[in-house]
Amino acid sequence: MLKPPSAGADREDEAAGRPKLLFAARRAPFPLITGARIRSYQLLSGLARHFDTTFVTFEHAEGSSDGHISRHEMEQKLPGIKVVSVPGTRGSKRWRQGRTLISRRSWEYGRYRLPAMRRTLEELVASEQPQIVHFDDLALAQFGPLAAPVNVYSAHNVEYRILEGTQRTSHGLRRLFAQLERHKVAPLEREILRTMSLSLACSEIDAAEMRTAGGRVTLCPNGAEPVDLLPTPIRAPGDPLRLLFVGSVSYRPNQQGLEWFIGEVLPRLRDAGMDVELEIVGAPGRSSLTAVPEVRVRGVVADLKPFYERAHATIVPVLYGSGTRLKVVEAMAYGRPVVATSIGAEGLPVNAGREYFQADYPLTFSTALLTLADQLNDDRASLELMLARARAAVTPLFWPRIVADLVECYRAELQPHLALPSQSPPVLG
Repeated sequence: MLKPPSAGADREDEAAGRPKLLFAARRAPFPLITGARIRSYQLLSGLARHFDTTFVTFEHAEGSSDGHISRHEMEQKLPGIKVVSVPGTRGSKRWRQGRTLISRRSWEYGRYRLPAMRRTLEELVASEQPQIVHFDDLALAQFGPLAAPVNVYSAHNVEYRILEGTQRTSHGLRRLFAQLERHKVAPLEREILRTMSLSLACSEIDAAEMRTAGGRVTLCPNGAEPVDLLPTPIRAPGDPLRLLFVGSVSYRPNQQGLEWFIGEVLPRLRDAGMDVELEIVGAPGRSSLTAVPEVRVRGVVADLKPFYERAHATIVPVLYGSGTRLKVVEAMAYGRPVVATSIGAEGLPVNAGREYFQADYPLTFSTALLTLADQLNDDRASLELMLARARAAVTPLFWPRIVADLVECYRAELQPHLALPSQSPPVLG
């Protein structure tokens, strides 16, 4: 983890002038409905308070799976940041995916390798001469490194690990497609890691994997907004056990995890006589989860707090993935018990049995929820101790602290290139 910033960092930014930063991402971070977009927004808006920032991205067509937002809308949502956009992807078509089967480029990242974006990036570097280029995802990082002193790749995940998980849990054409994508993405990812000045990892687990490519890697974790701790939940006699899942169902690891929970865990709770209600908050995707009586898919909501207030616990039944789950940090910040698979809590500074209930199988997951239900009624002291430990564990993962650490890291990276006041360098993860 990076050290916290020095007390005079903001004043020193003013004295030395604001270095220029080019922040490149494949999509605008709006709406804030996925962990990836929330992370992008927090880093972009936070860095812009310390750097003269230009944001470059695609303006995708209406109907694109990347979502459409105009440059004018981006400018309104990102005050003080210069926005440059390039025409992007159109509607997602299966036949376009099929064409990539015979291509050396992956579907997921090759479709962003557009000449107009390359020209725009090179022109911006030549005209604005940024000291740092921050590539916020693999799709744009494939255009780097550019002719700037510092090039940074900010990895949301080790992407080929996601594809490996999809391959393991899928069948037929989906499994074949994931296998081919993995073979294309892995060498691209490793080349980017090897050639960047620095890469950012969301967890030490990802960082260790990324370092095998030979490049420099440091930790920039996922986080949550600072929120007030909610009172410990109360379950009155006769109340169902109210569970909450926060996350986009359109993200395949989330979808498959929820389907596993509903198909394998929920029946065990029914057999035990436990009345359960599950609310799912996030982009609904194409899953048929609403067919289950105990499940309510709420879609995208303006405010998550009311859902956390009425939840007895949050569940994170993720069976594969990379990076870390913002939903775990957020739930612990609010003071809600978390029942998660080991993958669901992977990479976070929390311990099974101490800050959360770990459960990797249908029986252990249902047992953990039954234990939690008993604690809500009869052993609240043990539960409150777990919630206090969890809140303390994730407090360093609030976004203002994460951004401050990243600013300090970037200032240290610029020391050899700019006449900035000397500071103690951060400790790289």
